[in-house]
Amino acid sequence: MNSKIPIIRNTNYFYYIPQLSILLLIIAVFFFCGSEHYLILGFSFYFLLSIYLKVLIPKWHRKGINYIKKGDLQSAILAFQKSYEFFQRNAWIDQYRSLTLFSTSNFSYSEMALMNIIWCFDQLGDKKNAGKYHSLLKQKFPNNKYSL
Repeated sequence: MNSKIPIIRNTNYFYYIPQLSILLLIIAVFFFCGSEHYLILGFSFYFLLSIYLKVLIPKWHRKGINYIKKGDLQSAILAFQKSYEFFQRNAWIDQYRSLTLFSTSNFSYSEMALMNIIWCFDQLGDKKNAGKYHSLLKQKFPNNKYSL
């Protein structure tokens, strides 16, 4: 590979508010059910739920990242294409990702998939396919600051 793997963290801190609300709601449920350990149960349930959501739903995204780490860019491209297709079919999950995935990213998973596909093709020297996906990124996400 030509360069280091870029990691872009673009957090929307506003997305923590719905997550905090969910946490408080879960704690309240345990409290009103009369549990003596409502705080521990509430935090534990929230923690397990967040892991479950982050592992199960964006599985192709996670597989793509793992393939990149292993240097298998062709497999990463296929995984990110599947991720993109999944989130296009289930746009509401991506749109409400702060609630459905407990994600605080400003980037949607569809947007991240396209950015990762472009990077993989670029690393492979396939400028034609990188350009094709770059055009799709600009079309679908015109405000993406990385699609210059």
